[in-house]
Amino acid sequence: MIKLTVYPAAFEEPTASPFCMKSLCMLQAAGVPFEIIETGDPRKAPKGKLPFIQVDDMEVPDSEQIRAFIETITDVDFDEGLSERARGISRAIIRMVEEHIYFSIVADRWGEDDNWEYVKAAFFNEIPGLIRGFVTSHVRKQALAQVRGQGTGLHTPEERFDRVRRDLIAIREVLGDKPFLCGDKPTAADFSVAPMLRAAIVTPVEKATGRFIKQDKDLMAYVERFMDQYYPKPVTA
Repeated sequence: MIKLTVYPAAFEEPTASPFCMKSLCMLQAAGVPFEIIETGDPRKAPKGKLPFIQVDDMEVPDSEQIRAFIETITDVDFDEGLSERARGISRAIIRMVEEHIYFSIVADRWGEDDNWEYVKAAFFNEIPGLIRGFVTSHVRKQALAQVRGQGTGLHTPEERFDRVRRDLIAIREVLGDKPFLCGDKPTAADFSVAPMLRAAIVTPVEKATGRFIKQDKDLMAYVERFMDQYYPKPVTA
């Protein structure tokens, strides 16, 4: 059986990471039996990140590689029925969400002191007490260095939100009056977008991105539709 290793439940989510949530939902959608293993210590994971899956002696890291693996071992194509143009749009949306909106959420969660206390408790509770302070400080510095290196961390919170707001409007426009981004059923883009929007919504101390989504009835209805199909029953950490 496939073993999916993810961060523990937090912020009323089955797992604290939108990428972990993406992989969890894809496995459920594909009907693949799997076991969830929770850990707050990713140091021994492939590439030092979560999620990853284990199948016998093989490990598959990264949510995008996990998607490819699922499609290889099943007859599932998450973009089944899409034209080449629609597949291109889907790919562009995934990259926008995972390479831009995500980093703004990281800045809100890891960079803002009011949220950091919640993040620290959610992500590092399994680190031994004697080294927890050092590890959490080190990992936070690394995460924020990545956000700065990517570019998002160079902007003020107001500037970040102005850029993300345009992304969210673009998502809403692509969605239009459809149930999901590319039509009547979820496709690969939805498995990236919905968990990422949900991550902004449930960030413990509300920031502008989460507030915008909550106030947008179309985006909220979209996230809720996706959750109804693929999210396990919400839990409270």
